[in-house]
Amino acid sequence: MTNKGLFKNTILVGIITLISRISGLFRDFFVAKYLGAGKLSDCFLVAFKIPNLFRSVFAEGAFNSAFVPIFSGVLYEKSKDKAKEFCKNLFSFLFYILLIFTLIAEIFMPFIIDVFAPGFIENPEKFELAVNLAHITFPFLLCIALTSFFGSILNTLGNFKPYALTPVILNLCMIFSLVFFANIFPTTAHTVSWGVFASGIIQLVLLWWIANKYGFGLISFKPKFTPEIGMFFKKIMPGILGAGIYHLNVMIGSIFASQTNGAVSWIYYADRLNQLPLGVIGVALATVLLPSLSKEIKQHNMNKTKGIFNNSMKFASLLVIPSAFGIIALSYPMIQIFFERGEFKASDTFATANILQILCFSLPALVYTKLFSNIFYARNDTKTPMFVAGITLVFNVIFTMYFNKFFGYIGVVIAITISNWINCILLYLISYKNKFMVMYLDIIKDIIKITIISAIMAVIVRFGVWGLMADISVYSFTLKLFSLGLLIFIGGLFYIAGLIFAKVVTITELKHMIKR
Repeated sequence: MTNKGLFKNTILVGIITLISRISGLFRDFFVAKYLGAGKLSDCFLVAFKIPNLFRSVFAEGAFNSAFVPIFSGVLYEKSKDKAKEFCKNLFSFLFYILLIFTLIAEIFMPFIIDVFAPGFIENPEKFELAVNLAHITFPFLLCIALTSFFGSILNTLGNFKPYALTPVILNLCMIFSLVFFANIFPTTAHTVSWGVFASGIIQLVLLWWIANKYGFGLISFKPKFTPEIGMFFKKIMPGILGAGIYHLNVMIGSIFASQTNGAVSWIYYADRLNQLPLGVIGVALATVLLPSLSKEIKQHNMNKTKGIFNNSMKFASLLVIPSAFGIIALSYPMIQIFFERGEFKASDTFATANILQILCFSLPALVYTKLFSNIFYARNDTKTPMFVAGITLVFNVIFTMYFNKFFGYIGVVIAITISNWINCILLYLISYKNKFMVMYLDIIKDIIKITIISAIMAVIVRFGVWGLMADISVYSFTLKLFSLGLLIFIGGLFYIAGLIFAKVVTITELKHMIKR
């Protein structure tokens, strides 16, 4: 894949991901309105987080890192029929493993809730509600993990759109359930939990149908062990452990946050806004980059591989660094506009905005980590990211315990931010030491310039917030959105002008990026 093709597909996936994230904001809009930031929302978010955590462990990152290089090798080095056979056998193994895991989790759900939210045990009613909701949401894991399987096939074949659109289905199902079925179930938390369950089935059926059109929808319930299957499970285990360690960091934060009523919800809503640029930039670029790097490495095109990586770093930096500074400057009005209504109070807005500002400092680290991890995944090395994740876990535990003593739930967020940067830096240093990848000096200089320009832009926008949106609570919703959009537009103009003045990009390059 050429650099032009890489950027074109990245922008395509990014735009689709942006649509899904915007629909996610509307979803959170309704969740905040109907559930607020108290018992109902805390219980639902824990029940929602558990299958999503295991999805991230079993599917997505860990699965892609093991599956894509092997599937690419079988498809391009052997034949399409061999690739179909590999996929059919792998589906059988995945189905039974996930089904057994789901049944075990359903049986031991009270224990799982106790682990993920120990603060709930002091309130029997809250604990029981969380268990009941998790019973409803957990089968989502089985469906979404198999959806990821078919999505990875389509991504490798060059069709990135269907899998990128699946989060929109989840968001629409949750919104639809709250709007039309809020009064049918015992609580609105039950209602939206059933919406999650339904979305998993719809996503799986849709992705299977599209994969079947490519000839990869063959389903078998008679698993056959082959060398490729053995290689897959050998490669995925370090990925699962690495992803598990990463999400154990998140769980540690949830454990400490659950001790403060509402803190789980505040961190969730702040992270939702923080995830917006992460999904649009980091996830989109990483999704397209892994198949591209795998192909070039297999063909031993090291110079081309390094060029693709450095161009990706600059492309990611141009977007993620100003996004981080911009969200920091606009944190309070963004939270107020999107979430403060119904059961979500002004005090919740203040707490969530403070958390968001801290999380945004690690946003570039999260995006870079996805790029650095792909350097190893493309080489069939899933052990190194696992090793680094283990080191990061140790630091996160130490930082969380230390900062929590002084800052409470804010300390949890500080620890997460520091740990994210440690993870990012270690991955790059190891890749640099092994001469897998190196950042060109020009790219480093550009990143420094981008950071300075973004920081100045954030200061200008912050002054605009104090002047234009000082008394935002009395504005109409339309005026709030207009004011927010105006500040983003002004900040964007200054940022682009700064890039051109500092010779980070030229006007011609900007035009080419837009055309792509």
